[in-house]
Amino acid sequence: MFTKTAAAVVLGLSFALPVHAGPIVDKATEIEALMAADDAKGAMDAAHALMATVWEGGKDIGIHQTVLVTEPAAGFGIYNPRLDEKYKVGEPILIYAEPFGFSYGSGGDGLYTIGFVVDLKVMTEAGEVLGELPAVANLDLTSRYQNREFQANLTYTLDGITPGQYILETTLRDKNSAKFGSFQNSIEIVE
Repeated sequence: MFTKTAAAVVLGLSFALPVHAGPIVDKATEIEALMAADDAKGAMDAAHALMATVWEGGKDIGIHQTVLVTEPAAGFGIYNPRLDEKYKVGEPILIYAEPFGFSYGSGGDGLYTIGFVVDLKVMTEAGEVLGELPAVANLDLTSRYQNREFQANLTYTLDGITPGQYILETTLRDKNSAKFGSFQNSIEIVE
């Protein structure tokens, strides 16, 4: 049974523990204060700085989502999902992915670059590696803004593969840092 003495000890310990606020808490507090002062622009600028802190703090590239699509995306979030994962032998496999946490390079004249080298691994459903294809594609973007939205449009054609179930593992290697991130898509090749 929890006694009053035990409760006092627990409360005493909780007050004795140091409170560690960091840059994320500090920036969130700043955003709250700017919103209370009705400074929406200042709050947005502080929110962007907070996002940059989180973005740069990750050790690898993350993937928000990856989707098999019917055609290359026209822009970030502007895609048409494929209804199934069945492809005829030799049919191109189109994939849309949203990486985050990548780094930026300098394109000169106030420009920023985003870039990835794409590696592909083809595996059976059981995880047996059938083939590894390093540097099958490059994805690049140059902008005057440090874009946080980047759509990866990928097209793979698996010549010579027999009908069956497969896993495609894509790895995006950041051209501007040592970061990388991987994701998988299941497909079925049919006659």
